Amino acid sequence: MRTSGLHAFRRFTQVSPYGRLAPLYDRVMDHVDYEAWADYIVSLFQTYKRDVRRVVDGGCGTGSMALALERRGYVVVGFDRSEEMIRIARSKISVPFWQGDLRAIGLSGRWDAFLCLYDTLQYLESTSLDTVCSDVWRVLADAGLFVFDVVTEAHVLRYWADYTERDRGNGWEMIRKSWYDRRKRCQHTEFHIVSSATQKIFRESHQQRIYALDELEHIVRRSGFKLLGRFDGFTTQPADETSDRVHFVLQKEES
Repeated sequence: MRTSGLHAFRRFTQVSPYGRLAPLYDRVMDHVDYEAWADYIVSLFQTYKRDVRRVVDGGCGTGSMALALERRGYVVVGFDRSEEMIRIARSKISVPFWQGDLRAIGLSGRWDAFLCLYDTLQYLESTSLDTVCSDVWRVLADAGLFVFDVVTEAHVLRYWADYTERDRGNGWEMIRKSWYDRRKRCQHTEFHIVSSATQKIFRESHQQRIYALDELEHIVRRSGFKLLGRFDGFTTQPADETSDRVHFVLQKEES
């Protein structure tokens, strides 16, 4: 991508996360194999709760996982904090999507599984995770599964501690810059997106907390969930701090 267009602008408009990135998100994430990821999630369902039919996708983004699960016969609903991401999700698949916050899940009924994927929980502070766990517990049926994933500090240091990416498409240019504050265990990512039509530059700032795995395990255990496993990558092998991505599988024990 030519970077001269970005450097030509001295002023930018700050927008909320995914405010301008949403239309480009699927391109930025085109390296993610959602079909393979969905197969892995289904394998967890089959191992730990074979009767899963109704699934909530919390922090659903542009709906790629919801679409993959619906193709496999599941009843899926989803929500995301970003209205722009929800708009794109609705254009892909006609399942119930709404704008919502993980810290106040506006959902009734009893669901067989609740997903929170692609390190979505890492956008939240630890004090908010207790609230999330409590609300997920409320909407799950007895023996329901709560599956979420995180990336480790080792992963961040390997790939994102000092990273720059440039891209361009029809009518837009983008620079992505990532860096890691090791003292605060905070991963920072900034997107600078230029619209050719408006000749404006927009900046989005994203921050993710990089939790120690034992800290997360302590949080979920005190929530009342049974920890079925924390797994390395897309396997059922035990994860540790050298893993890249870790899936936690929790179960609401029957009352």
